[in-house]
Amino acid sequence: MPSTPDPDDAIQRFLDQDPRLTRAEVLHLALQSLRDRMEPDRVLACELAWEMHAKGYWSQVRNADGTTYATEEDYFRHVLGLASWRTAYKRLAIGRMLIRFEEPERSMLRSGLAAVGLAKATVVAPAIERLQDWGTWLRCAQDLSIVLLQAKVSEALDALPRGREPAPPGERFRRIVLAAMPDIEAMELVEHFFRLGKLVVGSPNPIAIFLAGCRECLPEWEVQAAGPRQASSRVSDSPVCPRGQNSS
Repeated sequence: MPSTPDPDDAIQRFLDQDPRLTRAEVLHLALQSLRDRMEPDRVLACELAWEMHAKGYWSQVRNADGTTYATEEDYFRHVLGLASWRTAYKRLAIGRMLIRFEEPERSMLRSGLAAVGLAKATVVAPAIERLQDWGTWLRCAQDLSIVLLQAKVSEALDALPRGREPAPPGERFRRIVLAAMPDIEAMELVEHFFRLGKLVVGSPNPIAIFLAGCRECLPEWEVQAAGPRQASSRVSDSPVCPRGQNSS
């Protein structure tokens, strides 16, 4: 195994090359150089991770000890080195957004995201994916703090800005439901349900949408539950929602 380079030796070489530089200035340059080297790879990892998800490759590979990954969450938390599934979901969203563009535009977008950093890339990814004007959003990411950038993205997407603003009715419920989902397909299904429910119910309140969905579904479920055992077994073997309702 190669030995780990001593950072002090590298810093000293910089200082020897230009004695006018202070240690603070050299450390600053080193950090900038490391960021410039790492960010393109981190953005590329998002794109590759999306392909692993979209084609189901994560379930075909094995861990270092030869075992398979129990869940998609386990896989992405491990290979991306992340502590939460929510963060992994944001990285996948960046990859999903990138594949909407063809080369060479995708390469330019990839470079632009690396230049602003992955933290801001996760903020602007939804806006770029939906509005397509990636040049404008990358300029915003360069010019604005992450708090102001999130507020601008939220305004553009008609979403609630993050922060200490009081959440609208039912928002906490919606977040709890999303956090309980086992994988990204389930999260997308729930998000699609709430988007359509807002139009059908005429209310943005997720609780009202959920209750309306229950009222629509329960009568049919009651008939199925009261029917013959054979029909009941067919329902139990079907996907989460009957009649293909789990398809987007």
